[in-house]
Amino acid sequence: MPKSAQKFARLLTEGVHRIRLREAKTIQIVQDELGYALGREGESAIEYWRKGHLPPYLADVEKLARIMIERGRLEREWLEQFLSSAGHPAPEALCEELFPLGRGNPRPVLTDDRPLLAEFNPFVVGPPIMHPRHFFGRDYELKRIFGLWRRFPLQNVAIIGLRRSGKTSLLHYLQKITTVPPDQLRPGQPRDWLPQPEHYRWIFVDFQDARMGRRESLLRYLLAGLNLPVPEPCNLERFMDVVSQRLRQPAIILLDEISAALASPELDEQFWGSLRSLGSNLTGGNLAFLLTAHQAPAELAEAQGKSSPFFNIFGHSFILGPLKETEARELIASSPRPFAPAEIEWILGQSKNWPCLLQALCHARLTALEYGEMSDAWQQEGLQQIAAYSYLLRNEIGD
Repeated sequence: MPKSAQKFARLLTEGVHRIRLREAKTIQIVQDELGYALGREGESAIEYWRKGHLPPYLADVEKLARIMIERGRLEREWLEQFLSSAGHPAPEALCEELFPLGRGNPRPVLTDDRPLLAEFNPFVVGPPIMHPRHFFGRDYELKRIFGLWRRFPLQNVAIIGLRRSGKTSLLHYLQKITTVPPDQLRPGQPRDWLPQPEHYRWIFVDFQDARMGRRESLLRYLLAGLNLPVPEPCNLERFMDVVSQRLRQPAIILLDEISAALASPELDEQFWGSLRSLGSNLTGGNLAFLLTAHQAPAELAEAQGKSSPFFNIFGHSFILGPLKETEARELIASSPRPFAPAEIEWILGQSKNWPCLLQALCHARLTALEYGEMSDAWQQEGLQQIAAYSYLLRNEIGD
């Protein structure tokens, strides 16, 4: 769908009215609240956009969409059209995050005021953990990584781990935990990792998305995430000018699956060298990178023939292994139906505390309990589900 200010205005108006009806508030109050949530003064920005103007920054579009989906209980179809009409370069990513039940399925209508989290499974098998409430462990890594970002200059981090070791889930947690509302977290779950977390900007880049392997698409995406203007043409030189001259708040760019980025012909040595210059010399310590890989990033870059000083700025690296036993037990104990002590010990023994294996085995046990199945068949089912990840138990790189 092409960008359309008029269609965006119509969809925005529809969303405002939906919130008004659900919350029994006036249009002015709803617009005031939305404006303040975006850091604007009152309702003027929302009213202006409803008259046929597009927001100048992608970050405003995304934040507005998140708020309106939550408060208005709007459907996925509305979200797709809303993002597309605003010219969003990758609407599907946000749609999949906010509507994880799958494309075409309407958002379940809640009959009471239960939080959105009630719609999700307690154990997640396959996809990365998207919401902080469902993330367990990694306390050691979290303390040290956030410690590198509490003071200037922000420092760069490499997360090294086997396939399915939890690298992507950790990135999502880092991005979201400091600003998620406390009532959406587990009791006692810490979130005060950063001073004034609302001032930080976070950009998550999934290099398994083919669009992120194209230089111009990636540069536009980064600028939108940094809430900076996108120049025309958006080439590397102008990107460097905008970021070096305008970035004035702490920003952290999360680069997931760096090996996929290195395979892109458009992301060449000049590109990586420019990123190094931004992080090291041109942004006053306000910019940091965190990347994930299955081996040292400099080694990956050399293997792809793209050796660059960029991959030498990651002075802090963390290797993801299994969870600590206390962390694994906390994950198991989150089940809405308690498991027997012998079942807990079996799950710990079979998973060796790897989070994705814990999730799969806990899911198998909980499903059996919910269906009243009293046999041990769930154990065989669980073992079948984790068989593909046996390399974790051998501590080897998977194919």
